[in-house]
Amino acid sequence: MDDSLRDRGGDGLPPLEVDSELTAIFVAEALDHLGSIEASVLALEEAGASGAVDEVFRLFHTLKGNAAALGFAPIEALAHTVEDLLARARAGEIQIGGDQVEVVLAAVDLATTMVRDIEGRAAGHPGTDVSDRVELIRVTIRRLIETEGVGTDAGAPDEDFAGQAAAANEAAQSPDDQISGAARSDAPVHRAPTIKVDTRKLDSLVDLVGELVIVHSMIHEECGALADERLNRSLAQFHRITNELHRGAFAMRLVPIRQTFQRMQRLVRDVSRKSGKPVDLTVSGEDTELDRKVVEEIADPLMHMLRNSIDHGIEEPDARRRAGKPSRGQLSMSASHEGGSVLISVSDDGRGLDTEALYARGIANGLIEPGSRPSDAEIHALIFRSGFSTAAKVTAVSGRGVGMDVVRRNVEALRGRIEIRSRAGHGTTFLIKLPLTLATIEGLLVGVGEQRFVLPTFAVQESLRPTSDRLHGIPGQGWLVDVRNELVPVVRLSDLFNITGATVDDPLAAALVVVEDDGRRIALMVDRLLGKQNVVIKSLGEAFTSIEGVAGGAILADGRIGLILDAGGLVRLRERQAPVRAA
Repeated sequence: MDDSLRDRGGDGLPPLEVDSELTAIFVAEALDHLGSIEASVLALEEAGASGAVDEVFRLFHTLKGNAAALGFAPIEALAHTVEDLLARARAGEIQIGGDQVEVVLAAVDLATTMVRDIEGRAAGHPGTDVSDRVELIRVTIRRLIETEGVGTDAGAPDEDFAGQAAAANEAAQSPDDQISGAARSDAPVHRAPTIKVDTRKLDSLVDLVGELVIVHSMIHEECGALADERLNRSLAQFHRITNELHRGAFAMRLVPIRQTFQRMQRLVRDVSRKSGKPVDLTVSGEDTELDRKVVEEIADPLMHMLRNSIDHGIEEPDARRRAGKPSRGQLSMSASHEGGSVLISVSDDGRGLDTEALYARGIANGLIEPGSRPSDAEIHALIFRSGFSTAAKVTAVSGRGVGMDVVRRNVEALRGRIEIRSRAGHGTTFLIKLPLTLATIEGLLVGVGEQRFVLPTFAVQESLRPTSDRLHGIPGQGWLVDVRNELVPVVRLSDLFNITGATVDDPLAAALVVVEDDGRRIALMVDRLLGKQNVVIKSLGEAFTSIEGVAGGAILADGRIGLILDAGGLVRLRERQAPVRAA
């Protein structure tokens, strides 16, 4: 083995003797480069993209130089080995085929592990010995160069490499870790001048700006009614500056979803090969921006949806041909802005959800009352239940009833919603609606007694003061209100949270706010509507995270605290409580 690959510290990497700030910069840039390499290799494999080999060579050369400058010899040696292969390809001495793509992608995975290992070591964690994996790649590349292997003609040794590399990667990290590790992004040729900032410093700045917004609202509440022209001019100027600072601070948290979509392309490639189903993935809207935290957290839900689409949705090639479809399955993933939210769509052209099979399994599992017939949307939503699966067998990809419940839980944790649209024989579409940022929301402020609550506007369909012809008292069901020709149950917010002192008891004298979650609607009865307000979300701490129907807290303009309500939790609370009594 090359001496440069031998471990001087017993864990595959030399002892870290580099400044922590330089290490952090190296890790961030290396992960950027590796993400761009992966995207270029996939483009080369898919369509023989012109210039992709040159781009991959350039990025590996940069990675090698940066690693050499900081003394990370194993990474330098690995990059240099891959460079040898790419240099021969650039010179036309060998062609890039299946074996070459596999070994370069294996090198990307290994280099990512090594870079992450540096990050862990800098934080005081023990290192990982990867010398055997480095040697395996080095020997394989040397064999490919010496035999001038093209495509998959290099023979069994390279097939053996593919198996060993896959086993090594799976042993080194779990499937979720493979997908939800470091955020990767493209490295465009032309970039605006940038600086790297520790995300903790950025988050601290955003928190301080949020506090400033609260203080501004409190000052405006106290002084806004004073008939002092100079003071009002100063308040107006303060308001303008605060708003601009607020928008600018939160804009710094926004990043393109490109980095997450790019990671999904590699996932689709690998799962497609493992399942034996050729699949093409079409991606659009990669430049759509949303909160950095949302981008990080949405990776796992997307991963599970794509895996399930390939394993359960996309048919085998023969079955697709019999159905008059192209033998290659079609997946699409897109992102776009819709108002103050981001809409992410994942679609396949497979067999669609089997509504009758889901219905039968729902009855068998006690989730549906025998004899009742929920709507198709409600039946389809059963796939989000923990442990629910109609798969005839467990595969390496899915079938154990875990995954889709994680999707819904993670999306709801991001204050988002997920919908399913499926048509038998034509495919399934998952629609995820997410907030642009997790730090602030626009909310409808409502009052019940002395208490104030914030209802996120994305969950509010409309508000109204009902007339007698729209209210219906149904024995056993309580009050129902006619909202656009649909009867919606009326729920007193004071009853859901046992609030005393509600000033309005008659629905005709109250304000009703219609909220919706997963197709289920309720009309919340409140004493008064207090208007819309942008609020900064505050955590209520671990002790209050289990309170159903409450998503967080906010400091309002008058300095009081208001609870931010969760529509899904309110609907579930209502289902467990008695209906509002009718007069």
